[in-house]
Amino acid sequence: MAIVRNEFAFKEVFFKEGWIVFARTTKSEERIGNFLLRREVISEEALERFAFQAKKEGKKLGFFLVEKGFLSERELQEILEFQVKEILCDLFTWREGEFFFAEKEVGDEDVIVSYTPLDIALMAARRALDFSTFRKMVPHNRVIFRVSPHIERDKEKVMEKLDANEKFIFSLIDGTRNIDQLIRFSGNDEISVINILYRLVTMGLITKSKDIGVYEDQAYKEISGFLSTLVKIFESFVNAMETEIGVKAKELVEKAKGKLSLDYQKVFLNYPPKEGKRFESSTILRNISRYFPDPDKRFVFIDAFYELFTHLLDDMSRILGENWTKKVVQGLEAHRSEVHKAYPDSSHKRKLVSYLDKLMALYGG
Repeated sequence: MAIVRNEFAFKEVFFKEGWIVFARTTKSEERIGNFLLRREVISEEALERFAFQAKKEGKKLGFFLVEKGFLSERELQEILEFQVKEILCDLFTWREGEFFFAEKEVGDEDVIVSYTPLDIALMAARRALDFSTFRKMVPHNRVIFRVSPHIERDKEKVMEKLDANEKFIFSLIDGTRNIDQLIRFSGNDEISVINILYRLVTMGLITKSKDIGVYEDQAYKEISGFLSTLVKIFESFVNAMETEIGVKAKELVEKAKGKLSLDYQKVFLNYPPKEGKRFESSTILRNISRYFPDPDKRFVFIDAFYELFTHLLDDMSRILGENWTKKVVQGLEAHRSEVHKAYPDSSHKRKLVSYLDKLMALYGG
């Protein structure tokens, strides 16, 4: 084990048979909890609660979250690998410090990665080499990327090697969407998407197209339109409840979210927004890009909202009465009509209309 330290931080790098297999740090920004927050996998309140429970049970936070079903094993592995890379690459930016070696047995459970010191040196060099060069290649967000021709046939195999965010962006690249459209579709911020594109380019998976412009994105139009409708309905329910029962409305929303299956809970992570903020679709789009990167799962939010609405309306009927709930549900007819007129026929449209019909029949009849 190598111990490296300076006046600001203390790091441990674990070796097994000459390979770097794990690393630890005292820098708070390189702790696993911080990476979970940065990826918006978990809220600060939930992180504090889980960290306390994990410490109480003598378990590592990441494995504790997998146990509780909050992370999959693959998601944890991706985060741990990223954490180790960040810890190690940061060492190459230190101008001074000291190090020494100590004997320490490393068990199989401690093996997270397998890198040679040269691997890490090259990794750090690639980072320095250099994001600004990529930005010169991509001077504005109207630039369009396409999948490299030699990758097209093995696209599915390539997808298996990417993390969830990379997989989602890679699946959107079709030679017609520009960077602005990728940002909107994914719900992520510009820097995150540019960084993902940078990684995909350096891996040779995508290339810059000669084409520059804006094409109408029909897939985004449908997904954002349906999501916008459901967000408006959700907001109308919450506003109506807040008028009647005040802060207790938030309790009912959290209770309804808690009844959802784990997958559907992921759709609503960090949603609805905190008090005073607008109900926007971008948070849900970001959750979909993170947890449901496969194209055939992009419309999972329709089922998630339907289940959330049924739990919410059940509680509304019980607490505020059936007549009051009927009046609130009457507003669904206008949304149903809008969806029916505005969008061409598709299986997703039929499902959404069907769910709205069911809610009106169950709670508005």
